[in-house]
Formats: sequence, C-alpha cells, structure tokens
Amino acid sequence: MTLEERYRNDPWFLEFYKEKLLEPGWAGELDDVEFEYVKSELMKSPSLRRRWGFRPRAKRLSESRIRAVAMYGVSRKKK
Repeated sequence: MTLEERYRNDPWFLEFYKEKLLEPGWAGELDDVEFEYVKSELMKSPSLRRRWGFRPRAKRLSESRIRAVAMYGVSRKKK
C-alpha cells in the first residue's frame, strides 16, 4: 500500500500529509508506508537530506536515523 492508495478518497489531506511528513520531528513514529515515502523523497532531494541532518551527497540513509529524525527532529548543536 502507498500513501496515495491509503488516502485516495481525500486528495486534500493526502497533499497536506505528504508535505507534513517531510518536516523533521512532525511525524512521530512512522509506519512502514510512511517510512517508504519519506525515504524515497530523501533519496530524490539533496536539500531535503540536508534538512534531515544527512549530508546532501549521502547515498545510504539508515532506517534507524530516518525514524529518529521523524520522531525527534534534528538536533542543532551550537559551536
């Protein structure tokens, strides 16, 4: 199942939800469908990877790190 299949009866909510899922710390605990969507979007966009605390050129994104950022956001360390 995909997000599109899950929310096919509510296109407005689908677009809202897809956008919000990509905000670090907003989603909380991701289910498998949400995780696959977030990971696929991260793989497409270097700027999104940067917002999620990954290097823009990263090719491998660990599942545990994606889930942690979805749950807690990205910590901003002060120098």
